[in-house]
Amino acid sequence: MDTVKSNHFKAFLVLLFSSLIYGGNVIAGRLIAGKVPPFTLSAIRAVLGLIILFPLAWPQFKKKPKPTKIEFLQLIGVSILGIIVPYVSLLLGLQDTTGTNASVIFATLPAVTNTLLFLLYRHKPTLFQTMGMITSFVGLMIVFTQGSLQHLITFRLGKGELYLLLNILSIGLFNIVGQSIMKKFSSLVTSVYALIFAVIILFPMGLWQLRYSGWNVSATDWLIILYMGFLAAGVAFFLNLYGINRIGSGKASIFTNMQHVFSIALSVIILKESMASYHWFGFILVISGVVLSLSESFKNGN
Repeated sequence: MDTVKSNHFKAFLVLLFSSLIYGGNVIAGRLIAGKVPPFTLSAIRAVLGLIILFPLAWPQFKKKPKPTKIEFLQLIGVSILGIIVPYVSLLLGLQDTTGTNASVIFATLPAVTNTLLFLLYRHKPTLFQTMGMITSFVGLMIVFTQGSLQHLITFRLGKGELYLLLNILSIGLFNIVGQSIMKKFSSLVTSVYALIFAVIILFPMGLWQLRYSGWNVSATDWLIILYMGFLAAGVAFFLNLYGINRIGSGKASIFTNMQHVFSIALSVIILKESMASYHWFGFILVISGVVLSLSESFKNGN
């Protein structure tokens, strides 16, 4: 039992660190927005992620058997759902929506993931998970709407919001499909396969878009791109799969809410943005929701 609890605690720390990297990725995306075409940036991120993970995974590739045709299709699905669709839909969606609307949609990911688990596998979230998701969601709503009900009332679905809903649905399905394929392949090997297929699909599209759009990238911009590739597309993607493999997609999804907490905190540190009282109140609810959602794992070790 102690071993199980220890493994869960390790998974929680890994997912928390992954959320920190993804939170920084939001800042990086804001800084690089408009300077690199969406498909081109997505392709570069996939290549950089593959560069950092492939050497680490190579010893496992030599030992593990090759995937069957069905498993290849599953891995392609992981790549499409976890990398290609989220990368592109995010960049397209942010062009046609407000930051508040985007944040409201992103906050639904834990609920979407657990709803998909119920629809596909009849897996119901526990009472503590449900209470944790609601508490965390309310906390994020307070932060995103600046404590004003008017911001939430004026929420409207447009083209940008639909792209972001596709983003959330894709990530929710990716969490579930990724958990399934990792019954045979490690999280590291699964990450590399997903990045390989992403490069194969995205690279020609990125070259085509670059040919017609062009770009204007400085040395500082390249540092941002390297962060988005090596750390976000590589390290954080692997850590997220590792956490899903250890505790399941339902429990792991609650950590996505911490990405927003880290993103705002990093905005204060890096972009010198200010924080108001509603930020602190919302953060307390978000963190309380995450702890509440995972409390049974600490107590029972399951």
